[in-house]
Amino acid sequence: MKQKVIIVGAGIAGLNAGIYAQKAGFDSVIYEKHAVPGGQCTGWMREGHYIDNCICWMTCAKEGYDLWEIWKDSGICAPGIEIHQHKEFYRSELNGQTLHLWADLKRAEKEMLELSPEDSKEIRKFFKHVKLSESLEIPVKKPLDMMNLFDLIEMGWKMRKMVPVLNSYSKMSVGDLADRFKHPLIKKVLLDYFPKDYLAHLLIAAYGTISSGGGGVPVGGSFYAIQRMANRYKELGGTLFCSKPVEKIIMSSDEKTATGILLSDGTEVQGDYVIVATDTYHTFEKLIHKKYMPKPLKASYDDRKNNPLGSSFHAAFSYDGITDEIAGRTFFDCDGYNLAGRTITRTNIKNYSFEKTTVPEGKTLLQVKILEPESEYLYWKNLHITDKERYDAEKKAVALEIQKTIEKRFPFTQGKLKLLDVWTPYTYTSYCNAYRGVYMTFITTKKSPNLSNVPGIVKGVKNLFLAGQWLMLPGGVPIALITGKYAVQRILKSQHRNVILKP
Repeated sequence: MKQKVIIVGAGIAGLNAGIYAQKAGFDSVIYEKHAVPGGQCTGWMREGHYIDNCICWMTCAKEGYDLWEIWKDSGICAPGIEIHQHKEFYRSELNGQTLHLWADLKRAEKEMLELSPEDSKEIRKFFKHVKLSESLEIPVKKPLDMMNLFDLIEMGWKMRKMVPVLNSYSKMSVGDLADRFKHPLIKKVLLDYFPKDYLAHLLIAAYGTISSGGGGVPVGGSFYAIQRMANRYKELGGTLFCSKPVEKIIMSSDEKTATGILLSDGTEVQGDYVIVATDTYHTFEKLIHKKYMPKPLKASYDDRKNNPLGSSFHAAFSYDGITDEIAGRTFFDCDGYNLAGRTITRTNIKNYSFEKTTVPEGKTLLQVKILEPESEYLYWKNLHITDKERYDAEKKAVALEIQKTIEKRFPFTQGKLKLLDVWTPYTYTSYCNAYRGVYMTFITTKKSPNLSNVPGIVKGVKNLFLAGQWLMLPGGVPIALITGKYAVQRILKSQHRNVILKP
């Protein structure tokens, strides 16, 4: 009889854990609180428009990278699925000038040098290191804490080109990097996308992912990527239950072994192993006792100063027409609008015209994403709890102010924009238990502790394993994908079996 693996959560981490559990010969079952799988990796339809909530770019999604095989095996990048490649990372405007971070690094470097010859030394250094970052490889064969000396040597060899990048930027914030340049537009382009306290090498690595050609987006977006992943899991014999919230993990009488789960309807499900692939704060506050939280993770939650959190406010609009004047993601100054008590004087807009099959003919989907600090999450949460009607009215009012801002910057859109949807940081909490509305993980700063080695185990509890983006910085889809696989490898290790799981 096959051993049973119970998985809590059908996001990317949970689904990939299920896929590899099936491949390893287990009988697995996944329980998801919502009616559809995906967690935060999802999208939805509004008036015939597909709104994508998640994948902005992938990492190492290209032949030659180890992670590429997992992207394919998961079903996200199944054979025959077209991958849209970005022509640019993003662009920024200031005082009538525009600067593009083109995927073509030579073109981007030339444009920046022409803009500011006095910054030539720093410009050349910046693009040199972006080019080196194209070699970035996330370890995927096994978790770091399970690697032997030969594994570490192999990983070090693959990461050798990243060493100069880390030496130059690992102790530098995005704000520090921007301060190295004299031209105000270059400063602005470096500060526009990520929080200023974010580590600079992560910005450079993200740009390298785009320029390498490994940072594309599967056509059809996040929702359809997840459907392919769920189908892949079922094809392997896995069982997926949606609309089945889990109330807690069932423990043995001595509280030293996980034996199953309790559903919110009172049903008990017994199993040999349990993998929890949910938000880690929810896991240790709701599903099991917080005393079991790994110390590095607890330290990060407790140290709010050095481990800031961020979420975002979103608005989606339909434009009645096709436009090339708004391309990619564009950042620009605006007169100012109020967002949760803060005046926003710089905003952005993204054109989703590359998703031609998911909008009505002759229409264009435009989305705005504004980063919000933790304090603004609390604002939206309190408003939602105390006065839901006012919450709904205020978020719509903000979206309509954003619409006016778009119409002023792009006059041709006047009278042709229609608000489709708007969501706040609190939406992420209500939808998938996201801690304080965070859609990734802690903002990685110069003072952040190293979370790259948080083990996916629960110390003191047998047969209980963790998966999800919170276990490794900087979080996101690739980390969720990898840690799902890691969780199964940890089960195999506990059984003294071969832990190498090949796609």
